[in-house]
Amino acid sequence: MTRLARAAAFLLVPLTILAGCTPEDTSEEEEAGYSFFEVHPPEGAQGMDAEVVITADRSTFDFANTNVFFGQGIVVNSVTVTDGWTTIADVTIEPDAEIGKRAVQAAVGDLTYEVGNFRVVGESFTVSPDRGKIGETVDVTLEGHNTHWKDGRTWVNFGDDVDVLDVQVLAEELVQVEISIDGDAVPGMRDVWTEDGGKIVTRYDGFQIDRVALVAEFDPPQGDQGDQIEFTIRARDTNFQQGVTSLVFYDAGGLNPDIRVDDITVLDAENLWGRMTLSNAAELGMRDVILTTGEEGVRVPDAFEVLGGEWSLEEVAVSLSFTVTRGLNNETGELSENVNAGAVFFIPLDPPCGGGGSGMGSAPSPEPYDSNVVGPITGSGSGGEAEDCPNPTTVSAGDYVWLESDANIVTLEKQVDSNSGLITYSAVGLTIDDYVPDNLYDLHLQGDPDGLEEEVIDGVQPTVPCNWYMESPGLWGNYTQDRSTNLDYVWTNTEGGYGACTYPDAIFYTEISGTTYNGTTDPGMAASYPWDDGYHSYTPDELLYLDPGQVYFIAYSYIEGREFGLRDSIYQTNVANSYIYFQASFILE
Repeated sequence: MTRLARAAAFLLVPLTILAGCTPEDTSEEEEAGYSFFEVHPPEGAQGMDAEVVITADRSTFDFANTNVFFGQGIVVNSVTVTDGWTTIADVTIEPDAEIGKRAVQAAVGDLTYEVGNFRVVGESFTVSPDRGKIGETVDVTLEGHNTHWKDGRTWVNFGDDVDVLDVQVLAEELVQVEISIDGDAVPGMRDVWTEDGGKIVTRYDGFQIDRVALVAEFDPPQGDQGDQIEFTIRARDTNFQQGVTSLVFYDAGGLNPDIRVDDITVLDAENLWGRMTLSNAAELGMRDVILTTGEEGVRVPDAFEVLGGEWSLEEVAVSLSFTVTRGLNNETGELSENVNAGAVFFIPLDPPCGGGGSGMGSAPSPEPYDSNVVGPITGSGSGGEAEDCPNPTTVSAGDYVWLESDANIVTLEKQVDSNSGLITYSAVGLTIDDYVPDNLYDLHLQGDPDGLEEEVIDGVQPTVPCNWYMESPGLWGNYTQDRSTNLDYVWTNTEGGYGACTYPDAIFYTEISGTTYNGTTDPGMAASYPWDDGYHSYTPDELLYLDPGQVYFIAYSYIEGREFGLRDSIYQTNVANSYIYFQASFILE
């Protein structure tokens, strides 16, 4: 509406409205829900400064004689009239201002207007940086005031056409957010709000999208699983730098590392060349590409499509296992037991993904046999994130496969995950009677016309030599071990002798972990490959390096089979394993 039109409309409004009517003196416009004024933002937090804009739909405010009142607990520092329709009040909300809604009044000369409501809230936050460019990715920090954000429960929103890629809650009053501004986002101010269960906290006009745009193009537009591909990126208004610029791929589920970037060569600030390798199990479909140079980022939506590649039955490897896992209930002393047998026929990831390893970090390893070692677990990555690897392609070998020996047959039934399509084989309802110690099983494939053929692989799945149990101490009921005395422990097998019969083909291992090392913040661990005579000790000299507290005791016997492979496969170094594993907890003091 032009100012001339507003002035014309103003002449038609009953004078009672402009004079400030009482609740009994109500105009027809007010009875119809007519809104004369607007207050923005409609709320502010205790202890914060705010700039509140009051607008009218007709010329009302006077440059020389306008005042605004928010009530007790809100100090009006200044009032600026920009024109007859707009007044800006700079206010300070005192820390003890009463929480809740209050009326706002504007005095213009001798007239007083009820211009709307303003709510005082207890929670608020600031946004830094508070602006970004169209097409840009931005790392944003939210600093809260009286907030109670929680990781895994709190999410952040920036409105339409701004994608929130990642939210990390570092503290109840500190959140880091990675956002991507779409190429068709509308420039201007927008509200930012956090959701925490049913609690919403809003920062009005908290973020501004600039009209300046970052643009980039990715070529080629598509590629097949398993391919190595050269790519180029042409951009505008970017600042690519060799050794600094990086790129990652996002699919509908978020960051996806199943495309490995092998090389990046920056040609100039707006052009680069690179080489990437698609995993042979890369997720099919479209990917966004996000390029980052220092604090600057640019997103290329739907930049690349992963197509299905070809694979061969000659590339199928086999994973086999037959295991027993036992745990001791600390409250009752009851022993739980799970017996599992499984098989997977899969195409190994290419390129490989994940480092594996023992998880012991740089803690010294015990030297077989019968020598203990105690040390800190450093460099283990315990505070980091595991590499997110794609699911490998799995292959059917029929409705079931089975393990067969002279002692018994264990049938593994086909299972298909409805979400991922992964095919696995597992035995249902196994007990310790199905697990025959000191045994060697053949693997039988039923065969599938759309997968692997019928086949028998002789003598590939072993079991451990003896079905052993922990005999003492009774590691339950908050069993407490004085670190200044020996921790003597005994294991026995069901035949009445001592030991797990592991020599010469298998090993026996024990470990104490779960506490810190010698007053440091590093995890600590004591470990041993004891002589398998059924009796071993950790001494005070060793236990005193472990700080007091609850710890875990782990023991297992373990055996590996020979190398094998499917008849026509290029992978002939598969190895099946088996173990009997025991875990309990106790207290060191």
